[in-house]
Amino acid sequence: MHTLAGAFALDAVSDVERAEFARHLEQCESCSQEVAELRATAARLGAAMAEEPPPGFKDRVMTAMHATRQLPPRTRPGSPDRHRRSARAPRWAVLVAAAAAVVGLAAGGVFGGIALTQQQDLQTAQSRLDQAKQQYEPVAALLAAPDAKTAHGESPIGGGVTVIASRSLNRVMVMETGLPSQPGGKVYEAWLITGSAAPRSAGVIPGAADGSLVVADGAGDADHVALSVEQAGGSPTGAPSGVLMSMPVPA
Repeated sequence: MHTLAGAFALDAVSDVERAEFARHLEQCESCSQEVAELRATAARLGAAMAEEPPPGFKDRVMTAMHATRQLPPRTRPGSPDRHRRSARAPRWAVLVAAAAAVVGLAAGGVFGGIALTQQQDLQTAQSRLDQAKQQYEPVAALLAAPDAKTAHGESPIGGGVTVIASRSLNRVMVMETGLPSQPGGKVYEAWLITGSAAPRSAGVIPGAADGSLVVADGAGDADHVALSVEQAGGSPTGAPSGVLMSMPVPA
């Protein structure tokens, strides 16, 4: 049951598994905490990529809704309920169906809305969706891993990081949560530490917005994650210039 925490948090379980795991949560405090943390992380990932709809999007949707002819519901020939069902269809249901046909694209909460009024819009939207999928596919796989574990650490300068690790995937994700922006173009860099071995860079955390993250494969048997402040592009020496914070890799 414990291995279903990641899938349950993402609603990627069957109805039977959902019911069984819900009963399990009533008696397992560690799984309850893990599910809550995974759901919070998934929500942050979606919020980090959320975008405002383009100007005039609502007006174009409403115009298209009123101009789009709706087809009758599909029923079996001769069905005695055919006309009754059609007659009972409320107007809001027709409008919702029209809006769904006009909007046409949604990708896991990554984009708030994309108007597809021209072929160029479609090509641009597809390109952005492909980029988002490529960027977040490793994250989605990590969140859904049966052995995914999560932990949060606080920074002495405010904010902190959330770390999710999966030994089976040999992967770790480090996401900043509320870290203050650094002056002079400096960036945060994450490091993987195994015992007394030299730290290995997990990558530079891009941007300064809450929810920025880095995913590193080949985490191996790293037991700690550290964070440092480096010049733009990361440490030029391949080693942290100073450790801002350090925390155990969740296992």
